[in-house]
Amino acid sequence: MSEQVVSAERPSRGRQILLRIFLCTLIVGLGLGGFRLLKGMKKPPIQAQQVEQPLKVEVREVVFADAQVLIRGYGELRSRRTVEMAAEVAGRVTAVHPRLQVGEIIEQGEVLFVIDDRDYLSEFESSRDRLAILERDTVLARKEFERLAGLLASHRVGNQSAVDRAEQAANIVADRLAQVRQTMVRAETNLARCRVTAPFRTRITTKSIEQGQYVTPGRMVLGLADDSFLEIEVSLDSRDVSRWLRFDGETDPEAAWFAPVSQVPCQVSWTEDAGRSLTGEVHRISRFDPETRTVDVVIRLQPGSDQNQPLVAGMFCSVEIPGKTLTEVVALPRWAVSFENTVYLARAGRLATVPVHVARTQGDLAYVDQGLQSGEQVIVTRLIEPLENSLLQIMGPEAEQRSGQQP
Repeated sequence: MSEQVVSAERPSRGRQILLRIFLCTLIVGLGLGGFRLLKGMKKPPIQAQQVEQPLKVEVREVVFADAQVLIRGYGELRSRRTVEMAAEVAGRVTAVHPRLQVGEIIEQGEVLFVIDDRDYLSEFESSRDRLAILERDTVLARKEFERLAGLLASHRVGNQSAVDRAEQAANIVADRLAQVRQTMVRAETNLARCRVTAPFRTRITTKSIEQGQYVTPGRMVLGLADDSFLEIEVSLDSRDVSRWLRFDGETDPEAAWFAPVSQVPCQVSWTEDAGRSLTGEVHRISRFDPETRTVDVVIRLQPGSDQNQPLVAGMFCSVEIPGKTLTEVVALPRWAVSFENTVYLARAGRLATVPVHVARTQGDLAYVDQGLQSGEQVIVTRLIEPLENSLLQIMGPEAEQRSGQQP
């Protein structure tokens, strides 16, 4: 009985196993069929066309020309003539100019201050009276000497001793006369020194004197400045001076100094207001500083009398000095030339990098004298590490001019 049951269960298990295998195979087949169906339904993506984006740039055509070198420097305007005035005689100040204040302008010849002159006037008048007396005594003594000498020589009257005493008396009176004359001249000079006048049209720079003050000789009481002529001293790079500044002739090796500079006109402008400017003239080289390698150049100028707001002493100004001429150079914006002295060119619509030689940088311009050919197009747009041979799209007047020339 048990054997029949076992034999009946074996075929049932076999059918289950076969059924499971079939189902698994069916599922796998259906999955592969569905995958293939979905794969067949999928469309390939549209291939995007690669388009190179051009760099939009502006260019400037290479044109060689001569350029004027401008040497720039800065300095403070100062008066060419400044005087520290001191009292020449002692005494109390009895009067001062009503406008004797720092910054005031006083015309030449006007009295700045007056010192009490009574002592000097008394000495002068006393010397003058003594001088009149001694002049008469001198005449009498000389006549007495001549009379005694004449009697002795012609009539043998008197003696030589009397003649000698008369001559000695005449000499003593003459000596006193000379001393009194010197005293009177000194007193007259001191009288004149009691009235101090402006030696030129002057601007008061310092003041330490008041009415009623007692002054002594040698003590500085006023500072005066002559603003009729101003000058400015600017420090320039010694290399710029030696290479670009104009000189009259060659430097004398025995003089051990610079040759005379050319008296060329230059522009002097107030740094705080460029509209306030005057024309100056290069005058001389005043100093060379070996530590900073700078040369001090003096510019002289005369303020215009018709200006409402002229340049005055004390202003910090900029100076532009015309130097030598650069011949056959190309003027480019400084940013168009890299730190490695290269420029970007537009060649056949592509970017090309070429090395150049910069003769001088001046303001916002760089002057190139080597590395470029006439007619080439230099890219003047600021670019940061562009790829070599990049496609370019030229913008601006150059592109319009070129398109206008096309038929």
